[in-house]
Amino acid sequence: MTYSVGLNATPATQSRLRTGGNRCSLSGMCVTCLDGCTGLCEVGRSAVRGKEVLYPQPFGQTTSAAQKKYPVDYSHFTILGTAVGAHGIDPDPDKAIFPAVDISTEAGANGELKLRLPIVIAAMGSTNVAANNWEHLAAGAAISGVGIVVGENV
Repeated sequence: MTYSVGLNATPATQSRLRTGGNRCSLSGMCVTCLDGCTGLCEVGRSAVRGKEVLYPQPFGQTTSAAQKKYPVDYSHFTILGTAVGAHGIDPDPDKAIFPAVDISTEAGANGELKLRLPIVIAAMGSTNVAANNWEHLAAGAAISGVGIVVGENV
């Protein structure tokens, strides 16, 4: 099963169809795939350029990319919770306010790493994105009191 929309052409990989929006719905290829075509689509570019088409382009500069259509996503859910009562604090409305909430946690084998928020910034793959943005991310994590994973390119 695949959730790809079958485009075979996307700005994420800088590929396109020679026939514009006209494509074969089964393969995503041009309606008239030509012998000798320069290979503008993902299939053609993959045949010539190989693994370069696997990664979003421009490689090493993009921070995320996707063009898939999933049958269910978060927009299909509506969570209608209520903010009634107080747990872990006096139910006085002057005391039970957002700034009084403590969601801090500890990480590590013995809880040596104290986090103000239970969030960790993930390591960023094998591109220059991590190296180019490390200082900003690390400073933001330190100021916010969250963890950050050091990847292989930092």
